[in-house]
Amino acid sequence: MINKLGKIHPNHLKMKILILTILLICCFAEEMLITQESTDYLKQHVTWEVADYEDNVFRGWTVDEFKDILNQMEPEEIEHEPLDPFVSLLEPKDVDWTVKRADCIHEILNQGNCGSCWAFSASGVASDRCCLGKGDQGWLSPQELVSCDKRNQGCGGGWEYWGLDYVHENGLVPLTCYPYVARNEPCPTKCKDGKDWKSAHVCKCKARVDCQGPDAMAKCIQTGPVTAGMYVYNDFMHYKSGIYHWNKQGSRLGGHAI
Repeated sequence: MINKLGKIHPNHLKMKILILTILLICCFAEEMLITQESTDYLKQHVTWEVADYEDNVFRGWTVDEFKDILNQMEPEEIEHEPLDPFVSLLEPKDVDWTVKRADCIHEILNQGNCGSCWAFSASGVASDRCCLGKGDQGWLSPQELVSCDKRNQGCGGGWEYWGLDYVHENGLVPLTCYPYVARNEPCPTKCKDGKDWKSAHVCKCKARVDCQGPDAMAKCIQTGPVTAGMYVYNDFMHYKSGIYHWNKQGSRLGGHAI
């Protein structure tokens, strides 16, 4: 309000400043990935077990922070047969590598604040299949893929099948040679444990096989663990256990290699 002297009343000036401040806060406020409200909602509306809010490892993360560790690259369009026939060919209970070859199960690693899921997917499958074929070599280094595979983008994302191409051509060093550091860094020329870098490489393989279509998928899984990719939606970050199904409510945040 302007008074008779043409000046803005102090109270109205304060109100305008307050409104502008609130608007700025709203504009720059970061959306939280996990909230108590979203946790409570999902517990009432999904069939899988939802993590308690207090125990969720992503509590306190913003949506943008989480997107940074997901793959934002769009997948290549691949024509394939409908997935339904695959279900009749192979039920999940039919293949359990934790039972068939428990000696090849390696400890779980954490990718940290680095979009390197593609490297973990490729190095994990290489570690398991190398153990199945040649005996346990331990965890093979996902960090080598992050640092040395130039087709992919390190912590900026990549494709697990390109990572397997790298393994096909070069092999990988064990984790003891090149531990995971969750950041981009130059490709090394010697191992951290003092061993020779070149001779430390193991598990160079003959070929990478694309398991496209139900028959090929069933055959691939019967011979060992495989890489795969999935879209990640908001609700997945609440997952604790059970068989996950997207509730078709949340938005897509990015991709994840498994």
